[in-house]
Amino acid sequence: MASDMQSVSSGNSAPKSYIPSQAPTPANIPVAPSPMSAPADQSFQIPQTDISGNQSGEPAPKKGGKGIFTALIVFIVVIGLAALGYFVIYPIFFAAPAVPAPAAPVTPPAPEPTPTPAPEPTPTPEPTSTVPASSAPAHVSLFTTPADSQINTSVVTSGNALSELTLNASALPNLTEIIYKDSNGNLIKFGDILSEVLGLDISSNSALASAFNDQTATGLVYIDASSTPWLGFAVQLAAGADASAAFEQAFEGISSYSNLFVNNPGTAGVWKTGQAMTGVTGNRYLSFSNGSAINYGWVGSKLIIMTSYNGFKEAVNRMK
Repeated sequence: MASDMQSVSSGNSAPKSYIPSQAPTPANIPVAPSPMSAPADQSFQIPQTDISGNQSGEPAPKKGGKGIFTALIVFIVVIGLAALGYFVIYPIFFAAPAVPAPAAPVTPPAPEPTPTPAPEPTPTPEPTSTVPASSAPAHVSLFTTPADSQINTSVVTSGNALSELTLNASALPNLTEIIYKDSNGNLIKFGDILSEVLGLDISSNSALASAFNDQTATGLVYIDASSTPWLGFAVQLAAGADASAAFEQAFEGISSYSNLFVNNPGTAGVWKTGQAMTGVTGNRYLSFSNGSAINYGWVGSKLIIMTSYNGFKEAVNRMK
């Protein structure tokens, strides 16, 4: 200890190794002074030694910077090896095999819509007659065998006005059907036709006012082999009507029939029953002094009136 104190006082930083000396003889052993007789000089203090062995007041030796750097490098290497082992080596030898994710279902492409074929236009049927279309009820022909020609007029034709019509004279004899319509395109009623030509008003006759189907009312013109035109009419009874007796009484009671003829027929005789004809009932005729005659009769429910007997027979044959 004495050597340490000597080193401190001399300024040496490192204490010298302690070399024990030979034990002094008892005579030379100094006697420690009594505490009560401590020297008056109190400035001397026993050096304090810290836990690490350094004496108090002496700077601690500095650790080398190379050692710290080396420790840091070692730490980084250890961390890297640990990460390599956990994330690379361990999955290779110990991790469970990865289960592949199921493939997404393949949605088949939607079928292309089958193109809808464009509807073919419905062909417009060819008109079967020269009657123009209108919103009014259409005329219904009574002929099962069509007439040789068909014309339309808005004027009810009398016998002496037949020359004003454009008639078919290419092949004789022939039969023409006339459809009567007013200026609005409406069919002219059978009662109005009789009233215009013969002055017969059936609208006031309860048995005849609604006895006829006006859609079937038609005029007839028969041109004989000598090109002479003869006027007539035809109509069908309404469903369920029975007007043969009432019509006979009203028609045969007319005072004059001259408007039915192209020329004056002369003096009228008396009404008579005509010859029997197949399919004809109520056949009646009236003769005149110049040789003309009026014939009428029924083919089923169809009434035919004609100023030529040959024309009457032709109309009957086409309506059977």
